[in-house]
Amino acid sequence: RWPDLTQFRHACLEDAYEVMAEIAEKNRRWYRRENPDGWTMQQLAKVYQAQYFSGSNKLDKLKSLVAKEPWVVNAPWTAQKWLPITQAAGAHGNRELIEFLLEAGADPTAIVGDLSDSATVVEMARFGKNEDLAVWLESQIAELRKIEPGSGGNG
Repeated sequence: RWPDLTQFRHACLEDAYEVMAEIAEKNRRWYRRENPDGWTMQQLAKVYQAQYFSGSNKLDKLKSLVAKEPWVVNAPWTAQKWLPITQAAGAHGNRELIEFLLEAGADPTAIVGDLSDSATVVEMARFGKNEDLAVWLESQIAELRKIEPGSGGNG
C-alpha cells in the first residue's frame, strides 16, 4: 500500500521525474501529506538531492547543486521539514560542510520535525554525537543574535 520510498529517492537523485510521479500516484494521500507545499517533481528532486548530499557528506556535489539551485539550502524535505543543515549536523557533523551551508544562507536556528518530536540544529548535532559541532553552532547562533537588527548591535 505504501509507495516504494527507496525507489522514489533513487528517482530523485537521477532526476527521473516521471518515475517519481508514478510512485506518488500509487498513493496520493501519502504524497500529499509528505509534500504539503505542493512542490513539483523537479523541485522535490532538488530538495532530496540537497538532503542526501548533506547527510552523506558529499560536499562537492552539494556545492555544485547549490550553485545551480541556491534555494535548496533552506528547503524542507517532507512534512517533518528536515533541512540539509539538520541532516549534516545529525549524520556526520562535518564542520566544513556546515560552514558552507551557513555561508549559503542556511538557518542555524531552524527547528525541524513534527510538533510531537521537534529538534533544533544544535540538538541534531548532539543527537548525532557531534558535541564539538553543537558547541560551535551555539557560538554561531549567539553571534547572529548579537548583530540582528534591533538587538543593540555591539552586544
